[in-house]
Amino acid sequence: MMKSSKERYRLPPYLTYATWQRLIESLQQYTPLRLDRSHLMDLGFSQSTALTIKAALSFLDLIDPNNSEPTDRLLRLLKAEGEDYRGLLRDIIKTAYQPVFGDLDLEYATLGQVQECFRRFGAENNVGHKCLSFFLGLAKDAGIALSPNLLTRSRLGAVQKVVPTVLPARTRRGASSPAPSSRRQSNKTRAAGSDYFASKLPDFDPSWPKEVRDEWFERFQTLVVLLDKFPPFNSEWPDELKVKWFDFMKGFLGTVSSTDS
Repeated sequence: MMKSSKERYRLPPYLTYATWQRLIESLQQYTPLRLDRSHLMDLGFSQSTALTIKAALSFLDLIDPNNSEPTDRLLRLLKAEGEDYRGLLRDIIKTAYQPVFGDLDLEYATLGQVQECFRRFGAENNVGHKCLSFFLGLAKDAGIALSPNLLTRSRLGAVQKVVPTVLPARTRRGASSPAPSSRRQSNKTRAAGSDYFASKLPDFDPSWPKEVRDEWFERFQTLVVLLDKFPPFNSEWPDELKVKWFDFMKGFLGTVSSTDS
């Protein structure tokens, strides 16, 4: 199926590869007549991830963009195994990404060349990292030859390590209120945290496709809620509670800056 000029220049897929694998495994067990948002959410994906999945499937020509029906290409991929699966996946990748890479030989390409290709399609900063990570996962699964430079950067979108700011302990009932200077310091720290988390989102671009704009706003709203409700780190907490705090933050940052949904 030939893509229209408008479809050719959509943002390349940027979902995490773990999400892709989970999706394929689910569809191999049961393939509905339509891969619409309701079905994807029934599989346990969030609304924003469902939108990202639909955009990826459409880009790869695995669903009809008008009605979300699976294409013959997707149905054949789901039934294939072993080398047949890898061969079909290679064909899907080469057709879908040809407008992105053109004649670039990925076996000898540098990371900079590939990033430049993605930037021409509007994939920059964190979104560009996600696009690259997803593509590398697909390419390795399909057995496409990649340069050593690309292989060593296959985890480019990994979650960044969180370096928390230690804040004063919260006031207990009956204890004296913190001094004004302590409250000012806490507010400054919270503001710094806001700037830090906001930096995990790419700068908003009104030229993005609608599904990308929708996801950006949804994740921004999540940031606002988190900053308002989530307790600041307390160095006096028990070790078990500190570990849970770090685990939550790592998981949250993974949804904003990585690579699953």
